[in-house]
Amino acid sequence: MPEAAEEVSDLASLVRRKSARNGAKAALLFKDRALSYAELDRETDRVAAGLAKSGVRPGDRVAAFLFNTPEFPLLWFGVAKAGAVLVPLNTALKGELLRYELADSEPAALVADARLWPAYEPLRKTLGIRREWIVGGDREIHDRARGTLPWSAIRSEDPPPSVPPLRPGDPVEVMYTSGTTGPPKGALIPHLKPIATAREIGRRSRLEPDSVLFTALPLFHCNAQEMTTLTALLHDLTAAFDERFHASTFWESAASLGATHVSLLISMINVLHKQPPRATDRTHRVRTALTAGTTRDVWPDFERRFGVTIVELYGMTECGCTTLMNPSEAIRVGSVGTPLGFVEADVVDDDDRPVPADTRGELVVRPRAPYTMFLGYLHQPEKTVEAWRNAWFHTGDYVTRDADGYYYFVDRKKDVIRRRGENLAPHDVEAVLNGHPAVFESVVVGVPSPLGEEDVKAFVQLRPGAVAEPRALFEYCVERLPFFMVPRFLEFIDEIPKTANQKAQRFLLKGRRGGAEHDRETLGVVVRAP
Repeated sequence: MPEAAEEVSDLASLVRRKSARNGAKAALLFKDRALSYAELDRETDRVAAGLAKSGVRPGDRVAAFLFNTPEFPLLWFGVAKAGAVLVPLNTALKGELLRYELADSEPAALVADARLWPAYEPLRKTLGIRREWIVGGDREIHDRARGTLPWSAIRSEDPPPSVPPLRPGDPVEVMYTSGTTGPPKGALIPHLKPIATAREIGRRSRLEPDSVLFTALPLFHCNAQEMTTLTALLHDLTAAFDERFHASTFWESAASLGATHVSLLISMINVLHKQPPRATDRTHRVRTALTAGTTRDVWPDFERRFGVTIVELYGMTECGCTTLMNPSEAIRVGSVGTPLGFVEADVVDDDDRPVPADTRGELVVRPRAPYTMFLGYLHQPEKTVEAWRNAWFHTGDYVTRDADGYYYFVDRKKDVIRRRGENLAPHDVEAVLNGHPAVFESVVVGVPSPLGEEDVKAFVQLRPGAVAEPRALFEYCVERLPFFMVPRFLEFIDEIPKTANQKAQRFLLKGRRGGAEHDRETLGVVVRAP
């Protein structure tokens, strides 16, 4: 077992202390580049100096529109050293959703991968972000994006900026989460929160001195940041990354990077499980799979086939990518585990009264120590108060708890749809559909997917006398929505069922059967990740 993680409370101090301790040891591995602990410290000093030289001040926000490349962690920790706040953007964003998150977070600067520039470029003039850097790309992109600088220009040989001492409660990130009845909410993350989460993950992850933690999940999510990157750094280990998940080569990628631990979501688990058996299923060093969503029927067979031990967990952006987790020495198949050390949890009814063991209720949590959960929602104090009713953060998820204190995920209480590891709000999809000239109103729901989690289905009521082809509506969504939000199914309906106060009765539509359903894939409408 590696030496216990040092007591650090901000990301800048973490990088500096670990560099002094580990020097030339590999901190971060990418397919085409390795960063030692010393190099990570040195390069993030240069990024911090470059940001300060460009006018970024402590407290300013810096948007990251980046894939899993070395530039992401260099920017992330460089921003922290500059006393600024990172705004990691989902790389699938485009159109109104991208504009909203940038306008809401008001970044002083933005760093974008050249491959994502076409999504940002149409919004550029109206947003007026002062400083912009582009990672990669050919001369054509840089010529077109006048006023921007290449990533190399962000590095400065000046000393890192002198900033006020960072405190555990200082904001370090704004991470956007899906809003079920309105626009996305920016969760303000303090320095200590991801560190506290990662420290606890390490205590339950069967870590050894040679452990390499591997993920193909995006660094703009808390999962890859906390479960892989920070857990590795805190425990003097190595974090390894793939740019995206490929089921057919996942185990080969893990093997090539020397992975001992992998992080998987339910859709990844199910896709890997359904792959045809390969000789490479066990030709890797992976010993532990940290998972979210493994079902009882898949769990034992997955372990036998791939030679790993599953450690199932539960979490969310606001309270830690891991809030509940199975103790590695006492795993219960089907359970998401017990609360980590920094959090207290309970199961309550609709009136916030605790329910008996083995009774379904909403999971509520609260921190046992200051600054180990999010600070609130940016510009949305009313949503913060709503989420923190009666001194508990309400997760919006139904669970049960057995007599021994193990929790079991049941279902989502909120309207949020979970698709391929992404949370999406029906409101965002409906807003786009309702903008089509032929659409009077729409309701979007989640329907069961054979890969686990859900697929997106839209019920559409057309304007009187209007006509719309299903394929045209799907293509309209492809142009305006992130790939994971584009509906898989579409059904026209004469009238949206509503309550007396005119709220759509989603539960009736979710359970509706026998309608004339159109399948995007059958129609040949393709969506692709950026």
